[in-house]
Amino acid sequence: MPAEPGPNEEPWIESETSYAFTNVHTGHPITIDPDTNTVVGSIRFTGTPFQVWEAASVNGLWTFKNAETGRYLGYTLYVPVKEGDVIKATTHPFTWQVTRDAKGWAKLSVPYTNFVLDMEANQNSWAVTGRTSYEQSNQRWILDSEITFKLPITAGNLYKIVSSNVGAVVNLDDSSEFVSGYKYNEGRNQKWEAIPGDAGTWFLKNHLTHTYLGIGAMVANHGTPVVGTEQPFAWDIIRKYVDGKPCKRNGVMLRVPSTELALNPDYLSHNNPGTKIQLQVNPTGYWILKKGTPA
Repeated sequence: MPAEPGPNEEPWIESETSYAFTNVHTGHPITIDPDTNTVVGSIRFTGTPFQVWEAASVNGLWTFKNAETGRYLGYTLYVPVKEGDVIKATTHPFTWQVTRDAKGWAKLSVPYTNFVLDMEANQNSWAVTGRTSYEQSNQRWILDSEITFKLPITAGNLYKIVSSNVGAVVNLDDSSEFVSGYKYNEGRNQKWEAIPGDAGTWFLKNHLTHTYLGIGAMVANHGTPVVGTEQPFAWDIIRKYVDGKPCKRNGVMLRVPSTELALNPDYLSHNNPGTKIQLQVNPTGYWILKKGTPA
């Protein structure tokens, strides 16, 4: 679907509107590194102006200007674009062709080429580059004008962590360290205190045992069990998107920092209470943080 609306169509991207760009595959927003003026993938959206881009229409194409630096998302002018070139924050406007697929995800293409905006792992960071289009999710973007989003969590509050699919809550087993999904029964082992960590992460401390929501291994992998740990364990709590839109009820993902592995609600069911919770890459479901009471 073209970015410019036809007759009787509602525009889905508008000039003079600011957007955050979140990669569909990684969940990471585009951020300017102010020291190098390169564009990178940040772990989470924090609302910093380095992550906000104002759209402007130019003859059916689009420019995106950063709110903080006044620089544009793009390439160096008059230099041929090559495979894998790093996207920069440029002093001059750079135009993109913006299209949208049936799920509402955007693709940003260099006009008259097959190069598109891409995010991929690069050593210890996420690189934003131009790559040949192959129609994968790391080349799809969520353009979100809700740039004042605040996570539904407050330091010091108790929360029950509720799965989106069946309403089961994150439950620390009384007789073991394992964490499972159970129907909410107001137990203290089903309530978690939110404690802020460094760099925007969160610790979740069980109200009964005073242990922390963590993982049962030194290295996080697909299928690693989620357990209660004596040592504090930091989580990235990030917004969850479904089909290019923020999911309902302020849904979030709880992700191991610097990975794509998240607390997985997908296998929880009413018919099998006590299912142990594990890590998985980009689970379909999400979690709702509901404020609890100390009792």
